[in-house]
Amino acid sequence: MSTTAWRFRGTEGADDAVLRVKQLGDQELIDVRDVAVMRWPQYAAGPQVQEHVTDEGSKASAFAKKLSKAGIDSSMIESVKGDMTPGTSALVLLSADAVIDTVAQAFEGRAMELMRSDLSVQQEDQLRAAFSGPSEAERGPAAGQ
Repeated sequence: MSTTAWRFRGTEGADDAVLRVKQLGDQELIDVRDVAVMRWPQYAAGPQVQEHVTDEGSKASAFAKKLSKAGIDSSMIESVKGDMTPGTSALVLLSADAVIDTVAQAFEGRAMELMRSDLSVQQEDQLRAAFSGPSEAERGPAAGQ
């Protein structure tokens, strides 16, 4: 399992991301264990946090989740809150078994930034590369025209 935190421009970006992540989970392209959404409206004194925003599912899966103690660490939530700025939102995702390329395609064209994770530096670099999309050289000379 890994925990990643993503920043979005605007206070609605993380909400859109939750819907996309849930769709990917329904397609079994990612195993979503927990999600937290943070929003910092321009007028607010600080970020607002909404934890555990995914459906619990059946009673059996809710019980299994409690037994596994799968949840986003509170220190990750606090770190992300400290990195936010007014007018942004963030998604903190605890997941496993992601099909990275497919997940990255689902977010193509979205302005998002990896803020924090519990991944290794190499894994973070791979994740950033997947979410940044192909470079000009990879797309070929006709793509830029």
